[in-house]
Amino acid sequence: MTPSISTKDDKIIVLADHHIANRKLYRERIWLPARAMHEEVGSYAAWRRVLAEIEDYDGRLYYPDQRPFRHPEVTDMFPDVCNRWMAYVLEAAPCGTMPKRYPRPVTYDRLRLIECYCRLHGAGLNIAA
Repeated sequence: MTPSISTKDDKIIVLADHHIANRKLYRERIWLPARAMHEEVGSYAAWRRVLAEIEDYDGRLYYPDQRPFRHPEVTDMFPDVCNRWMAYVLEAAPCGTMPKRYPRPVTYDRLRLIECYCRLHGAGLNIAA
């Protein structure tokens, strides 16, 4: 299942829990795109600000089974103004090509927003599954 976006009025499909839990999909759909966008975003704190843009798409976000994806406000999901949590997400294993950590269910909604932001704003990135 490849979530897609085509026009401003279309539904936007977010990743299901089992997609995020899959290590290969996590690496390819979340971790690599987020690392690629980090330079453009600029800082961990800036991630918190740019992720707020996802709120513009509220009402159009759906799980693959067509249930609406509702999330708290980004500032509530990422309460640390410095967003140090993002450093843990972007950290690489010693090999440099794999994430140092993999997600826990408590972080899935945050990771959905990161993946969705990268997909919506990652022009030129090869982030298809």
